[in-house]
Formats: sequence, structure tokens, C-alpha cells
Amino acid sequence: MGDKHGPIPAGGVSLQLLDSAQGKPIQTWRFSDQREITIGRDDGNDIVISDPHVSRLHVTLYPADEAWMLVSRGRHGTLIDDRLVAESVLRPGMVFRLGPTGPMLRFDQGKAVTTGSMTMDQIDPDAIALFELDQERSQSEADRIASGALFDELLQQSQRMRSARKDGDRAP
Repeated sequence: MGDKHGPIPAGGVSLQLLDSAQGKPIQTWRFSDQREITIGRDDGNDIVISDPHVSRLHVTLYPADEAWMLVSRGRHGTLIDDRLVAESVLRPGMVFRLGPTGPMLRFDQGKAVTTGSMTMDQIDPDAIALFELDQERSQSEADRIASGALFDELLQQSQRMRSARKDGDRAP
């Protein structure tokens, strides 16, 4: 892949992890002289995101023709505008998702000055609450599933099987 890389566009790049519910930035990474940026679950990546929908190496970004390219490498794919992409040119402000239900990141150019990642002191304390389990929402989703016709059918089938097993245990 090294021979495909073009010159690094001036100004660097930044990537923001977005809150999937509100689209607000949770964390930002800035790169100024990077020839390749890797995103994934593995600790060796430039951006490490611990999420079950993120592959060990999910996405590679690299400069090409004064722009940046995204190459999807993850098992669950990468989506831009709700469409799976294998490779795409990234434009400033573009949002991509790691897998159909995974985390979203926003790409920006020209806003980076230094290389590195955020420390705990730089993370907005209000953003940490976004990672907490929403008990009310979980219960609402469980109630919605339990009220569905398929769930009722499975419950009835389970009850029939239990009754048949009990009847079989009682037979002489």
C-alpha cells in the first residue's frame, strides 16, 4: 500500500468519535504528518476503539492526490451515507460508521496541529455518561420485543414443549 500514498495534504487531519444518539463529538484525534492512519480494536492502531462491532483493523486512511482515502478492512464493513463502501475519498466533514450499528467518526482536514490522542483530563465528563447503560431504554426495548407476535409464538411453543416434556416424565 506504501506506493499508493500521495503527498500528505497540508494542515493535517482530525477524526472525531461521535455520540450516535446526538452526533456530538465524544473524543478527537489529530494527526499532522501521518502517512497512514489505522482505526480498529487492536492496541497497535493509531485510533483504538473498544467496541464489539469494530474489527481489530477496521479502517485504513491514507493520503492520495491531495485528498484522503478510506479503505474498509473490517468484517462488519464501513458505511458512508448508510451504504457499505470498500474504498472512498474522504471530504472534510464526512461521517463514516464502523459496521451497520458500530461507532461513527467524522473526518476533517486542516484542523490538526499536533499528533496524539486525548488524555482523561481532556474528555468532557458529560460524555462519559453516554457510555452508561440506559436502564429505561433497555426496559423499553425489552417490552417492545416481548409484545411482538414472534415473541408470543416462541413463548407458546416453549410452553407446549415444557408440557410435553412433563407429560413424558409422568408416563409409566
